[in-house]
Amino acid sequence: MLLSGMSTSEVFGPRQEGTITAQPTGARPGLMTVLLCAAPAILLAVAVLLPFREKAFTIDDTVFMSEAEHALTDPWHPTAFEIAWSEVLRPVRLSTVMASGPVIAWLLVPSALAGGAEWLAHLVPLLLMVLAILATVSLGFRLGLGRRWAAASGLLLASTPAALGMAGTAMPDVPAMAFGIVGLERIVAWKRNRRLDQAVFASVFLALAALTRSHAILLLGIGSLFLLDGFPDRSRWRRTPLVLWLPIVATPLLTLAIMLLTRDPAPGSSSPAGAIGFFSSFGRLPCNLLAFPIHWVLALPLALPWLALRPAAIARRWRLMIRSGVVALVLIGLSGWIGGFWIFTVPFLAALGTAVLWDILADCWTRRDAVQLALCLWILIPLSIVPYSHLPSKYLLVSAPAAVLLVARAMSFGRAVVAYSALGLAAVLGTTLGIAILRTDTAFAGLARRAAAELIAPQVAAGKQVWFAGHWGFQWYAQKAGARAVTLAPPRPTAGDLLVSSLRAKGQAIDRYPYRTRLASLAEDTPGGRIMCDELGAGFFANGSGYLPWVWGTVPLDELVLWRIDRLEPSLPAPSN
Repeated sequence: MLLSGMSTSEVFGPRQEGTITAQPTGARPGLMTVLLCAAPAILLAVAVLLPFREKAFTIDDTVFMSEAEHALTDPWHPTAFEIAWSEVLRPVRLSTVMASGPVIAWLLVPSALAGGAEWLAHLVPLLLMVLAILATVSLGFRLGLGRRWAAASGLLLASTPAALGMAGTAMPDVPAMAFGIVGLERIVAWKRNRRLDQAVFASVFLALAALTRSHAILLLGIGSLFLLDGFPDRSRWRRTPLVLWLPIVATPLLTLAIMLLTRDPAPGSSSPAGAIGFFSSFGRLPCNLLAFPIHWVLALPLALPWLALRPAAIARRWRLMIRSGVVALVLIGLSGWIGGFWIFTVPFLAALGTAVLWDILADCWTRRDAVQLALCLWILIPLSIVPYSHLPSKYLLVSAPAAVLLVARAMSFGRAVVAYSALGLAAVLGTTLGIAILRTDTAFAGLARRAAAELIAPQVAAGKQVWFAGHWGFQWYAQKAGARAVTLAPPRPTAGDLLVSSLRAKGQAIDRYPYRTRLASLAEDTPGGRIMCDELGAGFFANGSGYLPWVWGTVPLDELVLWRIDRLEPSLPAPSN
């Protein structure tokens, strides 16, 4: 049961003028109080997400749904099969490219049992979004927030654009966020009450978080800080009773045991750690280092409300902002990214995000604020994966509860009119952007579902051999309609075969077949939102396409074309079946 418990004096040092502290909590509220405080946020999340329950699968949904289907026959080895996916031009064992654990596959099994029912897949992140809101509100109480500001933390989480956008997918980011915040809330409860069930739940949920998104294992460090009495130093580490470390020790052991149990038994298979290495490169550092502070400005409610609450403090960091802007320009040059008009906003956004992150860390260090330090380090966890192939805002969701708790703490002692204005503006703008992302993704993914139904299924039913060039959600529907993926490995298309290509969903394999005739197409090029568009710098799901979560544009949302292959290039090997 998620209950509050810790008094203000147990968590915070003495209040100082101009510092961020929380108001006294008064009575210790129980589960009903937590539910009542979380109710507005839960209603908001449900109201936003329910209309998108039938949204088509998108981007990486295909991989996780394929895992769930395989888990129906081999539940202990969800990655033990071959898949042709994305930049990997040949079919590979999924275990060699899957950087996440098995939990999301198990969560999606009901959808797989129902033949890939979208509404069942989308029910998973919706329910876990509700759990994350409850746990965030409860942790807010435990960290000394009063009712209104604990409720504010839940409302900020419910209106987080990245969380709303990812809650419309079948990907593991919202579940990882939910498991992580529940695990940390139980850690704090365990520190106060010393009940064994609290330690067990803390270990289980933190392990689930790590087995859902691998970098969530670093939440153990945040849990360790919460176990200390005050700002960390050598004496406090020594004085912490050994029994308190039980969940910190048990979690990695449990995580490792499940990873070993579910590892692909095939020779040459890999673990999530090996898959992370497969897709990592120091060449990705410039792009990802730029993306990190920008996401905290645009996709998560941290930088803008913090700026509204502490404008003078941020203004005093103008030298840091100038230096950060210059560094951002250098990183843009190193990354080779060009994103149209919006490229001019990138240095400013990166500078603002950097200044806010520095202000949070410097403020807590100056005041020796143990809670703010833990929350600050929590939001820095995604920096651990900057060498990975990309760093979209979804990877920051593990740290989203820390951001909203930081902002709620800042609101709790400031001028009421400023705090309420910042809360209202952040909630309205965040919800609006989240809905815009969901609507755009609905149109984008829905076009791929329509293409499979209108361009592929009739041709397969007529006995034609149909192939597809493209991945993401399009791959799921194309395969279900009977088409086969174009790869470098046999079998391959031959003259007379049909091939459907996608403009946006990595359909570059079509270029290997220049001698082709266009038969039909399905496109969406009306002006509107774009979330994955290199030309406009929109890259909600992958920052390689840009740093902005949503952009208005007139370039095609996607175009799917049905081709007939007239003849093969002489250099192409003969197809082999």
